[in-house]
Amino acid sequence: MQLTADKVVAWNEPSAPAGVKTEKVYLGPDPFGLGGFQVAVATAATAPSRQVLRDLFTARKGKTQIQLVVAVVDDATVHLFGPDPQALPVEFPIERAQRQLQSVLAEPDVLAATERFAGLRKASDSTGVPGFTNSGLFATHHVTSNVPKWADWDALGNQALPLLAIRRKQLIELLGFTTQAGPNGTLLLSIDGHPPRAVAVLLDDAEQFDAKTQRFQLSPVAFGLAVAARQEVPWLVVLRKDQIRLYPGRDGVGVGSKGQAETYFEVDLSTIDAEYAALLPLIFSASALSAGGTADELLRDSARYATELGARLRERIYDEVVPPVAIEVAQRLAKHAGVKLDADGLATAYRVTLRILFRLLFQAYAEDRGLLPSGRNEGFDANSLKTNARRLLDSDTEEFGDASTIWYDLVQVWNAINQGNPQWQVPSYNGGLFSTDPERSPEGALIKTIELPDRVLGPALKSLLIDVNDDGVPGPVDFRSLSVREFGTIYEGLLESALSLAEQDLTVDSSGAWVPAGDGDEVCARSGSVYFHTASGERKATGSYFTPKVVVDHLIERSIVPALAAHLQKIAGYLSKGEAAAAAREFFDFRVADLAMGSGHFLVAAVDKIEALMRTFLTEHTVPGVTEELLRMAGVAKEALGSDDVAKSEVDEVGLLRRQVARRCIYGLDINPMAVELARLALWIHTFVPGLPMSNLDHGLANANSLTGIGTIDEALDALQPNRRPGELSLFDSTLTDQLASAKTLLVDVANASEANKAEIDEGARLLAQARDAADTARRIFDAAIAVRMGTLAPNTVFDEDSLLQMLARPEVAEARERLQPGHLPYLFPEVFLRDSPGFDAVIGNPPW
Repeated sequence: MQLTADKVVAWNEPSAPAGVKTEKVYLGPDPFGLGGFQVAVATAATAPSRQVLRDLFTARKGKTQIQLVVAVVDDATVHLFGPDPQALPVEFPIERAQRQLQSVLAEPDVLAATERFAGLRKASDSTGVPGFTNSGLFATHHVTSNVPKWADWDALGNQALPLLAIRRKQLIELLGFTTQAGPNGTLLLSIDGHPPRAVAVLLDDAEQFDAKTQRFQLSPVAFGLAVAARQEVPWLVVLRKDQIRLYPGRDGVGVGSKGQAETYFEVDLSTIDAEYAALLPLIFSASALSAGGTADELLRDSARYATELGARLRERIYDEVVPPVAIEVAQRLAKHAGVKLDADGLATAYRVTLRILFRLLFQAYAEDRGLLPSGRNEGFDANSLKTNARRLLDSDTEEFGDASTIWYDLVQVWNAINQGNPQWQVPSYNGGLFSTDPERSPEGALIKTIELPDRVLGPALKSLLIDVNDDGVPGPVDFRSLSVREFGTIYEGLLESALSLAEQDLTVDSSGAWVPAGDGDEVCARSGSVYFHTASGERKATGSYFTPKVVVDHLIERSIVPALAAHLQKIAGYLSKGEAAAAAREFFDFRVADLAMGSGHFLVAAVDKIEALMRTFLTEHTVPGVTEELLRMAGVAKEALGSDDVAKSEVDEVGLLRRQVARRCIYGLDINPMAVELARLALWIHTFVPGLPMSNLDHGLANANSLTGIGTIDEALDALQPNRRPGELSLFDSTLTDQLASAKTLLVDVANASEANKAEIDEGARLLAQARDAADTARRIFDAAIAVRMGTLAPNTVFDEDSLLQMLARPEVAEARERLQPGHLPYLFPEVFLRDSPGFDAVIGNPPW
């Protein structure tokens, strides 16, 4: 294997294993004295083991901090190991490995080379095919399996081959575009004399897609998206050396429903195989990006594929996953946790089942999206769901025993997500979904007391992780093609289902409903046994209706955009007057609520819209306090990830901005506790930043009923003192104001904390509990106002502090709270209702159609 580099030295390693010959070390450019990226090449008579590769890596690196890849050539195959010693080795044909390594050595410095190598690993992980990366824009399975069957695939491939050697503006023009100059060196791309259809950003060699540069405030991609938004064009093309990326010009586009700056399709011109070269004109040419072109066609086909994939997954979950797992959970809780199988106990078992299900879905989603080190860490891989999926695909047997080996694999990963595991390169992500603390998660504590046998989990995981396509071919579910909305849709389909004890032998009739078993009927549930059913008595759960995405987007656009534009205009006013500290302090003081949030569909869309507009603002204005906060969090995240360069490449300021939007701008209420958990889960996944713990969303997303709660302090006073005159002060005023002000101070500290590590998360939880205690009397005054409304408490009965305490001690007040679960907004969110402009800036949600 022949490479070129700034410097080449001989590699004579006396400790090399028998059959391995060390040859040369190729060193990339080193303009800053940090040491150039190194590729150490050896040959072997037979395929090297991982241990041999690790020994060669260790021998070359020693105790230095160099960035090193060992490449061992075995016949026609190259085995690559490093720069991360925890990562699994990969192997490629010689010609492909040579192209990849040459592209890394051509980078201008060691940091860029490390980023480039991580990108190559990500490309292979994201699509299974080197040379292109799909980050949530299209359905990967559709691109790799269906698109190559198109009639013009070969012709497009022949058209693409000469283009693979062309770069920058010349490539844009040969793809069929007419160009004109745009802001700050960008290009506006037109087709056949029509108005611009895309914006192009051409990066210098030293610039990265997602990092701040001298030319671009936040990042080149963020700037390009801001130009695309102003020009109202549907596409952004960004080129850097050998890489060309396509981004959607507006938020909410792409099957993965990731953040706009994270949603793209990339072709690597130097490493893509001729077999897939057709993707370049198919996706990036002028005809592809024209209205109704192949890019739009791919979006439509990908959306259709994702919809069908999601429908098949839901059907299997409703039929083959939840029912058997729920029944087994109930039996195990009765046996090992002392849960009585009455109505309450069965409801508890069902909640535990749903928590297990959504842990599995989170893990599968995170592994597929590279948020967990599946495929990059040997220890994690031994226990991962991807490994279990491969085992299930490769296994010829359908038999599973009574052992709990699969369960213990799962529990190890769940514990790592919750508490961290440095050997697996999994930082402590915390988060209520994986908690076993009985105060924070009673269901999580119960999960810790049970173990499920392989005979239940094996078939359930097979149904969850393996999909059968239209041709009858089984393969892993492509979770990357599913948006976080799918979690809510799955949940909503399970809302009306439950567990019960059979009072007699039951069978299933021809319509799928449970009915008493007669003579000769197959008994499907014995008398006294646990069985799963829907509210209508059917055996299977079904899907439910939810608000279509186009409607969600329309409502978000009409409600949030005008209010946020006014807010950002105020921030710009601070900056124009030189008040940078005030701009940073109030930048995130924009509050949006969904007061009946369900599983969070509207809130996820709100995060994207707020992030997009704030991102555009930050490309045009410098807010030092915000920038410093994001940079500090990026540093903490990368430090927590250690040597996992692939995960580090996922950490950028735009992703961190979206995380802060979810933490500081988003509020929601729902009366159903599981819906609240699902909304938190959706926002966790959607704003997940590798290396940082899951944000503590317990404050902003609350389990309470907004319809029965108190909306403002005046509303409570009017109920308690119906004859009071406007502006008249009373004992209630000072009590409410003082208590809520104390709570607000604590909650502002919670909001301003970056929550960059587990200690900060724990401190935030402590401050939240302290804030709730500080405002407890205010909360009980609001409860009393509810009791007055219900007619169980008389108004105008408080004249002094003693009579106030007597009123709050009356059982009617506690009973009102117990019955109605009121969500008192000033008590829950004093930082929103005790500011200069009290209340939410925008309220969103599903209208009563």
